[in-house]
Amino acid sequence: MNVRIFDSADDLARAAARTILQKIEEGARTIALSGGTTPKPVYELLGRETIAAPVTWVVVDERYVPMSDPQSNAAMIEAALHPARFLRFKTELGDPAATARAFEEEWRALGLERLDLVILGMGDDGHTASLFPGTTALQVEDRIATEVWVEKLNMWRVTLTKPVLRDAALRIVLAAGEKKRPILEQVRAGADFPIAQVTRGVETWWMVDRAAAPEQ
Repeated sequence: MNVRIFDSADDLARAAARTILQKIEEGARTIALSGGTTPKPVYELLGRETIAAPVTWVVVDERYVPMSDPQSNAAMIEAALHPARFLRFKTELGDPAATARAFEEEWRALGLERLDLVILGMGDDGHTASLFPGTTALQVEDRIATEVWVEKLNMWRVTLTKPVLRDAALRIVLAAGEKKRPILEQVRAGADFPIAQVTRGVETWWMVDRAAAPEQ
């Protein structure tokens, strides 16, 4: 594992924002963003920058809630980053399957082929994006996006699929806090969590704060 450890969550956020800006300078034009509390300050830092490059920002996954709901990843990203070109899941369609199909249609209409960079998070159960352990989304190999029912949350979600995330040029996993340490240690030891299935064998940078860092 390529793990980079930072003294605090603030240091982690600043380093992640610098890394994303560097990747844009190097030519990254399609960047997928995850929701959550750890990346939010990263997006706020980016939102204060002038990014002249024509970047298409893509939502990695979404809870099936309206944009007006505080749980909406897209709403959080829009408020923090103010993206000019933004591909999100249209939950206002009211049908998770139709939303996933519409996302795929827009992906193709924008001429997207692969992602240059994906910012990922990791749940305490080892999930990433909306790829939760034991869910059908993990088996989807022929789609860009898919709907998925997450029983433990009693909720529909929509998400980029594992092949799309694995095909990206680079994945950066952000993890902060002591609750993430056991999962990181298990992933390093070979546990087959969804986050491991997405990152194993493809270039991935793990950026973590000291509280989340695995024991050396």
